[in-house]
Amino acid sequence: MIKINDKKKEEFELLEDFFSDYYKIFNDDLFPVNSHLECSESPDFIVKFDNQKIGIEITEAIKEEMMRSEDLEIAISKIIQKYVEEENIKKVIWLSFSDSLASDISKNKFIKDFTEEFKKYIMARRNREYSSFEEFCESNKDFLICKYLEDEPIRKDYKKPLVIPGGRYFFPFDNEEKLKIYEEKLKIAIDKKIGKVSDYRKKVDKIYLLIKTSSNPPNLVPFLDVHIPHIKEILNSYTKGRNNFDKIFLYYHSDIEPQIIISD
Repeated sequence: MIKINDKKKEEFELLEDFFSDYYKIFNDDLFPVNSHLECSESPDFIVKFDNQKIGIEITEAIKEEMMRSEDLEIAISKIIQKYVEEENIKKVIWLSFSDSLASDISKNKFIKDFTEEFKKYIMARRNREYSSFEEFCESNKDFLICKYLEDEPIRKDYKKPLVIPGGRYFFPFDNEEKLKIYEEKLKIAIDKKIGKVSDYRKKVDKIYLLIKTSSNPPNLVPFLDVHIPHIKEILNSYTKGRNNFDKIFLYYHSDIEPQIIISD
């Protein structure tokens, strides 16, 4: 039994808007009229029809408060990157920030406190005082890094020297520079979900990813026609093979002119 909490209600309303806008754009239903929608977890919803099960995983695009949080993430990551290089730390550092990263606090003090705590954690691990980030946080529950980092920052299984995941949110674009940023954030959004595909497939025959880009704040714009083929190429690169999604929808909601980009 899946508990219908506020988050699930919001996801359901988003899905209703998407189905409605899909029909408005393509003059057709995405699924047959005999389909049955069920709430789930990992994926968020399952659509059943004709002995088929199709999972739908939902993620949203950037919100204004997330832009402020991301500024903090970038500033923190640059300081930690410099520290890692100066200390000649060989193990990989992975920074997976929580979506609840504070954005309405004293920025400079927060960055200073956060990075100092991070350095203390690295030194504690070097001195073998703790065997994991989880163990460290059990003894330091009030530390900011324990509140705002989701995962173990010392990773052996990632290939890049320092990664700033940033979250599942991304920017729109109106020029070439913003397009590059959009590409990066779009890939991050999908990457954060792609690792769960094998788990999704244990429950469903196919798995779809729905990425909704918000219309707020006002500077978020609809997709530009000239960029749609390029965006489709990115989506298509995540729909090849069993460990990828079967289909990805990039969705902009508007009462006047909704837009949907679909992988091939």
